[in-house]
Amino acid sequence: MPRLEEVNKLKLTIAIKGEWKYQMGRFARKFIVLLILVVLTAIFVFRLDYFNVKEFSIHNLKRVKKDDIIKILQQYQNQNILSINTKEIRQKLLENPEIEDVKITRRFPNMLILEVYEKETVGLIKYLNSYIEVDKNGYVIRIEGDLPKKSIIFEGLKVNEATVGKKLDIDDELLFDEGLRVANSLKKFDIFGKFNVDCVTVSLKSVNNIEFKIDKLIVKVGDLSEIDYKLRLLKSVYEKLPKHIEGTVILNSNGIATFSPNTEEDN
Repeated sequence: MPRLEEVNKLKLTIAIKGEWKYQMGRFARKFIVLLILVVLTAIFVFRLDYFNVKEFSIHNLKRVKKDDIIKILQQYQNQNILSINTKEIRQKLLENPEIEDVKITRRFPNMLILEVYEKETVGLIKYLNSYIEVDKNGYVIRIEGDLPKKSIIFEGLKVNEATVGKKLDIDDELLFDEGLRVANSLKKFDIFGKFNVDCVTVSLKSVNNIEFKIDKLIVKVGDLSEIDYKLRLLKSVYEKLPKHIEGTVILNSNGIATFSPNTEEDN
């Protein structure tokens, strides 16, 4: 008898396993059919004109011309919003020397949103009757006839060649790099806001003899060692001086600052 019970138990176990496999097989077949239907439905739905790109929303433009952006985007209009190649669009937009970066997001059913980040002008160089605007790395962003507000102008640099989108060809590259460094420090320090001026002129005489003019003050910083500290020191000195006073401030990295007012002979 014990053997008969064992045989019956074995048969029952086999039957249960068979039923389980059968049910799982049915479930798998139903799932596959359902998945195929979902995929086919999605393909059908997203191929409808309803999901073709009809609108571009462009943000953050300051000096970049919107028409230049639209010219590139037009070829992607009426493409399916899912199949559209946003990386390709971004790469084409980055060919514009005025653009630093672009972020593109999809908004269903038919809109692309573009966040455009423009290159910031760090400094300008007077060249013939125009101004060359360069970014933090010394690349030419644009060449304009008018001087924009809140500009840092470099003096003492000899320009060999200026091509938009390429690094400015300067006779003394080391001195140019120091000029970019001081300009970046001035921007970071918010020189225009803290001193309420629209223009700062940086005179690059040598890497060890750099000065700039703020309002009617000539500020001599020497080399750029401890430049951030020197700028904070300048601020503390400036706050103690009468407004619009003419003179020279000499800043040292040892914490000493001296001011000499202009005399009638200087004028």
